[in-house]
Amino acid sequence: QWSESEDKAGPICLSEALKIENYQGYGTGDGYVDIVTVIYNTGLIHMKNGAFDSLEECFDHARECYDLITEHTRSDNASKYKYDALVFAAMFNNIGCLQYRNGNITNAKRNFNKALQIGKRALEQTSGNYMVKLMQGYKHVGTIYYNIGTINARLGLNDEIMRPLECSLGLQRVALGESHPDVAIVHHSIGIVLIEAGQWNDAMNAFLESLQLVRFMYGNDDYQVAEELFYIGNVLEIKGEHNEALHVYEEALRIERLTCGEIYPETMVMMYKIGQIYQNKGHLNKALVIYHDIIDLSKEVNDAEES
Repeated sequence: QWSESEDKAGPICLSEALKIENYQGYGTGDGYVDIVTVIYNTGLIHMKNGAFDSLEECFDHARECYDLITEHTRSDNASKYKYDALVFAAMFNNIGCLQYRNGNITNAKRNFNKALQIGKRALEQTSGNYMVKLMQGYKHVGTIYYNIGTINARLGLNDEIMRPLECSLGLQRVALGESHPDVAIVHHSIGIVLIEAGQWNDAMNAFLESLQLVRFMYGNDDYQVAEELFYIGNVLEIKGEHNEALHVYEEALRIERLTCGEIYPETMVMMYKIGQIYQNKGHLNKALVIYHDIIDLSKEVNDAEES
């Protein structure tokens, strides 16, 4: 049995599984599939434990097994090798995430594209009778599309950002429903990527969609509403629309004070943003009053921590 609480549980299971499946010969029949699953799940435990070197080694072994499986599925004995293509799509997606984390952007993109190719093929082969499986596939492939859009933004490929992000959003909507928290998160994440790409208008639309969803799900005075307003204010400020940004920041500050209180880091950040706008508009006295309030609140926080 696997235990997330024991760091050595995954590697021990992997070692035993390798012996059972005769890893040196890659096993026979369904053994190909079983060993990939064991190695891949071991990799996920390494990911959870932050053991990224071991994780990369696991994924490399899993990829070797994948190559062997795909080679055999082209042979006359293809019917013997039944496997879940979505598992492999997830594997290549996670390899890409690991490489992206390590700064290996080129290989990360290649593995995201490989994951997308496998995932799309898996969706085409999934029967409509297996609706739960199909919905899981939409969610997985939606995540892969999002990663591709993110990495295109990182590479400055501005013309190749929106399409994968829109595909991601469309699949997540189908899989989860229109009014689902994860759909709001996708809208928000798309907005973040578009800000980094300098596409302010598209970013604004994404944040407004997310704002509409979180208001519908949680009400007008929820902390997540304030977070969306903060990003909307940022975009307005970048675009030079300072009066509109000020109005949005003030509404976000009202919600922050209501939900989190006055002595709270995010509340003081919101106050600082308002102070900056006043300063940029030449209203220096108003800005100074806010900055002094922030200093006083910071002292209260320090005094509370010392006591």
